[in-house]
Amino acid sequence: MLPVIPQIVRYQVESGIDFRLTPPRANHLYRLFDNANWAHFIQPNHFGKAPNSEDHIPTRRFRTEEQAYALLDEVLRFITRERSVGPDTLRAVEWSLNEIMDNVLSHAETSVGGFVQATVYESRIEFVVADAGIGIPSSLGIQDHAMALLKAVTEGHTRDTTSNAGNGLFGSLQVASLSEGQFEIHSQRGHLYYDRYSQAPKTRHERVPFNGTSVRCSIGPVDAQLLNRALRFQGRTYDVLYDYLERTFGTEDGEMVFAVKEHAKQDLGSRRGGEKVRRALENMLRDQDHVILDFQGVSVISSSFADEVFGRLFVELGPRVFMSRILLRNVDPTIDGLIDRAIVQRTRLSEQKQP
Repeated sequence: MLPVIPQIVRYQVESGIDFRLTPPRANHLYRLFDNANWAHFIQPNHFGKAPNSEDHIPTRRFRTEEQAYALLDEVLRFITRERSVGPDTLRAVEWSLNEIMDNVLSHAETSVGGFVQATVYESRIEFVVADAGIGIPSSLGIQDHAMALLKAVTEGHTRDTTSNAGNGLFGSLQVASLSEGQFEIHSQRGHLYYDRYSQAPKTRHERVPFNGTSVRCSIGPVDAQLLNRALRFQGRTYDVLYDYLERTFGTEDGEMVFAVKEHAKQDLGSRRGGEKVRRALENMLRDQDHVILDFQGVSVISSSFADEVFGRLFVELGPRVFMSRILLRNVDPTIDGLIDRAIVQRTRLSEQKQP
């Protein structure tokens, strides 16, 4: 459905056409249209915007670089709080999604921007980016639309070699293939598809044209040195200059500081919130010696939050590793007591379960 949304919005914006959605009769399909934000973009005055679910970021729209960067950070924050992922997988999602969204802003020539949807599965992370622009074949000036898509995922191929290295789609395909994921493009009358069972991308011509471009990238479970293996252009490894975790939590002193009031203000009262924070900390610890939790400005947390974060991490890491890798700063005495109590209770529970 996502590729349909920019077409509808284009008609709404450019031609003033109003659409009315007759929802599916099946309840699960009705909920899907509503929760994925498809209903909202089809008939915005009738259907409100849907929030993120536990495993899905519904359709979001971007029209500027600033909106694209904000959306990128939203996706990455969502991933780190919902799943334990390796550092290279997270960087791969960051690089690929940024490149594909930038392609929309740089090449699509669309007045309505691009649309993104992301889903976190147990074994993979998938996102789709769609627009109602001129399409890849027209952008590259190639009449054979299937061949145009094949050229688009070839290293260094671009319509403007002076301003763009032309490796966004190529690198994203490499990321998907080397992680045992999937990659798919629809644009005009061309279709390209790759999965782990393919020796090379497969292309075909479509009878019905898609006036725009839709890119689906599914990044699989393989993580070790993923970017170093995937982002090799002209025989050289591409050095990624940005990293979400360092950008969000890093300090000038090279420390990783999780400011609880800033990054977990809405999570402090529930176990579900604690689960999100614990996953974020686990992902940070995958690539860092230690993480500092700064409780400046925080006066209360719930017992369930303390157990889910600190109790579970203490048992998971062990006492010595926990004390050396989880550092607390500016902790209110009441909160300190709750954390100590959660650790004691969780340790006792863990010992009781052992044979």
